[in-house]
Amino acid sequence: MSKITVKFTRSDGKTMSIDDTTLGLIAAKGLDAANVETFTQKSAIGDGDLVTGQRVGSRTIEFTARPRNSALNEVLKRAWTSFFTAGRTYDVCVTRYGNKRYAAGCYLDSFEIPTDNQYKPITLKISLLMPEGYWLSVDSFGKNIAGVDGRAGWPWIAQEGYGRIYGIYSYAGTVALDNDGDAEAYCMAVFTAQGTVTNPKLIAGDGYVRVLTTLNDGDVMIIDGKTKSVTINGANAATLVDKASSFAGIVFGLGTNTIGFTADVGSNVVAVTVYYNKRYMGA
Repeated sequence: MSKITVKFTRSDGKTMSIDDTTLGLIAAKGLDAANVETFTQKSAIGDGDLVTGQRVGSRTIEFTARPRNSALNEVLKRAWTSFFTAGRTYDVCVTRYGNKRYAAGCYLDSFEIPTDNQYKPITLKISLLMPEGYWLSVDSFGKNIAGVDGRAGWPWIAQEGYGRIYGIYSYAGTVALDNDGDAEAYCMAVFTAQGTVTNPKLIAGDGYVRVLTTLNDGDVMIIDGKTKSVTINGANAATLVDKASSFAGIVFGLGTNTIGFTADVGSNVVAVTVYYNKRYMGA
């Protein structure tokens, strides 16, 4: 199991790792065990049932680890017992043969350190509930699609007859993003006003989400495709969403998806940072 390492990040920022240094992984369960739920109803006529839907539910992931040296038994026992507590959430990052996936917001299901022989290395058994059901890509894109790359500075020296480029948009209005995961991916866009921005609009696929408001310098608006919500400076802004808007395009299907932005006023004074994580059935 030496090709698999695990890093646990607790909701307060503290971390612990099973990385073959002091502690090595000897077994793992649930990494490739997606919990696919199928819903059926009885057919009124004939044999068999009607399938009404499918979903991926939460799953349990389990890790068994052992110290490299029995002299570390008590130190590791105290450290790991205090690290895993009820009421906290844990992000679990699994590196498997160089590929990284993580499970977000997991809850402690059980934690056990059986005492068999004090002269032998202890065994840690960790079980966590993974609410998402899917493993997520570590890279969330997280780039400002409204950013400008500088192309000139001062003092400026140029030959006569040649043009000048002072700056260029990092992305040409609309960005093509690939989703090569195993399922649709949810997009979140963060608009940060750097001036006055009127009626900002996120365009994705064949639809858009337009918010009828004016953002002032420093205001932050978040359009979340997963929760289908809009907030401005942390406050719910659902009543400001244009009725013709649709969140359908904010969910990225498999393959290439497009996303862009605009505004009635101020499209040149807003940063639009887009985030999305690809989702996978297995780690």
